[in-house]
Amino acid sequence: MNFALLGWHPNVATLLLAVAADSRHSLTMAAEISQESLGDLLAVAPGIRVVGAWEELLGTTAADVTLIAGDSEAVQVGAKQLAVDGRAIALIPQASQGSAFVYELTLTHDDNRVSLVPVSNLSVHPLAVKLKELIQRGNLGQLMLLRLEKTVPASVRADGTKSTGLTRDEVDATLLGDVPLLRFLGGNYNRITAVDSGSEVTGITQATVTLGGNELAEATWMARPGASTWSIEVSGSKGSATLALEDGRAGTLVVTAPAPATMSEFDASWHDAGNSLGIAQLAALELSLKDSSSHWAEMTRAFETVEATHTSLRRRRTIDLFFETTSERSIFKSQMTAVGCGLIMLTLFGLVAFLLLGAFVDSSTRLQRNAEADNRIVNDSEFVLGTAQLNATGLKHVSEISREVQQSAETVFVMPLRNDARDDLSAARVASVVAALLESGHSDSAAFVQLAAVPHPVTQILLKVLRVLWIAPLVLFLIMQSLLFVTLPSNHEASAET
Repeated sequence: MNFALLGWHPNVATLLLAVAADSRHSLTMAAEISQESLGDLLAVAPGIRVVGAWEELLGTTAADVTLIAGDSEAVQVGAKQLAVDGRAIALIPQASQGSAFVYELTLTHDDNRVSLVPVSNLSVHPLAVKLKELIQRGNLGQLMLLRLEKTVPASVRADGTKSTGLTRDEVDATLLGDVPLLRFLGGNYNRITAVDSGSEVTGITQATVTLGGNELAEATWMARPGASTWSIEVSGSKGSATLALEDGRAGTLVVTAPAPATMSEFDASWHDAGNSLGIAQLAALELSLKDSSSHWAEMTRAFETVEATHTSLRRRRTIDLFFETTSERSIFKSQMTAVGCGLIMLTLFGLVAFLLLGAFVDSSTRLQRNAEADNRIVNDSEFVLGTAQLNATGLKHVSEISREVQQSAETVFVMPLRNDARDDLSAARVASVVAALLESGHSDSAAFVQLAAVPHPVTQILLKVLRVLWIAPLVLFLIMQSLLFVTLPSNHEASAET
């Protein structure tokens, strides 16, 4: 199998050494390697061809799998483009890459089923696998507690002095590497409590994360600044085991009663092998490429766990996680919800704009609008065509108006002709309505019969357009919400998620 490398991170060194030592595999080329990292790369892969930008990886078919080992913007853009192009991707997980990057790759996998696998670290370590076997066989009894403690070398400040504490990025980086191991040994944790000690001046002097779950042994993770050390103690009802590693490679596994006092099967052979972790990583990578979905989902949960510690610190309480594999359906629903809320707000703003503009451009008075609501407007259709004489419908309408205005004097309006040249006919029609009301006993009818104001034709068209515009977003929102029924999962998918 031919590998290509995009970016650089120290965690990829063990895997590259295993690739170089295996005649079945080869490392063909590398891209986006900084000058500071070039020496480290050549130390583990001296014959590799180094190119500049990631675009050069697209132009070659010499690589079967591309190792993503960086966190720069160029590396992430290149990784996403390679995945879109259908190239198999093996990711070296780093907290600085962020979960958004992982989710975007997941969506690409959902679209074209490209192979996406994480490069496992501590969870494939031979001693960690041996510890898992002891737990599964019941040598330690029922699992009671997992306690992982480590010290991390503090960073150097810009002024050259060494920091007394850890930064949040350093804590996240080391936690992401340990969460998969805790989940591998303890189970599917979904409760997270994070506590930090220290201050902004000193940095984080101790970071503590507690993981919990239903019927699972509690797992405690602690990190402090200091010389690099790493150890995990697993306590059970029948005994306990302690695994200590040096630089994530060589180490010892010590088991107390009832198992033998010391179990260091890899004590001599581990140092002789030189790169047993890299060999285990390569073997796990080959298996993962055949079935990548579960491994990628587990890595996604590790990213989510790290991000949940931020929420726990901010809220100062335990956070419950309900993990759900990111899917295009869930992203689509979230986007539709956001768009729907926006459309509802547009409807509100459109309605306010329509009311305000209508108040300024509509020439109708408030009296006329009230008369229209009370049916006290005599329209052109209620006169004999081209004359001022009321037809049967008009006489009936005026009779009804006469009965209504007997109780309270209300203004009656006559709609004028649209042709401004016939003002005499409009005046004659007003006189005809006044005469009809006089016959009904309204001696003062001339005082409350008026010509109605007709808005300009352009204004009427504008108001009609505004009526459509302010209601259109609401109609579009209802149509989009109906698409939710299209995206409902099938019974098979629902049972699988459950």
